[in-house]
Amino acid sequence: MEGVTAFGAAFALVALLELGDKTQLLVISLATRHAPLPIAAGAFLGETAVTAIAVSAGVVIASFVDVRYVQVASGAIFVAIGVWRLWEKETGASEPNVGKPFTSAMGLSFLAELGDKSMLAVIALVATLRAPISVYLGASAALLAMVVFAVVVGKVLRRYLSARWLRYVGAGLFLLAGALIIVDALLRG
Repeated sequence: MEGVTAFGAAFALVALLELGDKTQLLVISLATRHAPLPIAAGAFLGETAVTAIAVSAGVVIASFVDVRYVQVASGAIFVAIGVWRLWEKETGASEPNVGKPFTSAMGLSFLAELGDKSMLAVIALVATLRAPISVYLGASAALLAMVVFAVVVGKVLRRYLSARWLRYVGAGLFLLAGALIIVDALLRG
């Protein structure tokens, strides 16, 4: 049933699941290199798009798509970006052209959230509470709070670390996020 209880349950669960999650690490990494508004807006849009898919599809997605394959593929993409970030300065190569900060944040956040535990939690909440609007709004509010927090952390790191260390931190966060995605997928199997 729609209402404050479903909203609160979704907010609390998604906020808890996203705290320190790979998507948050991704947003921190992007915020160390780009202006905060496009990163926050892109990440929020990417994450809420996945949440909308979870709400819309509900249990159907869980029964037709093996999320482990999606997770492994997105994890491999994150690892590749992390390796590229380490390699780019050593060889003089430029950063891969994956679009502007907004589109990069949106696409990478979307990939990171596909098959993520918060997506699965939203599917379960919608199926259990039968409150898709309240669950979507609660989950979206939690995602917004986590994105804003991650952008702030990224901006603080940018202020105190040199460009060289930011590259290492950013690459490390991408590598860590990719590894976490792949390990999570393999542990589910």
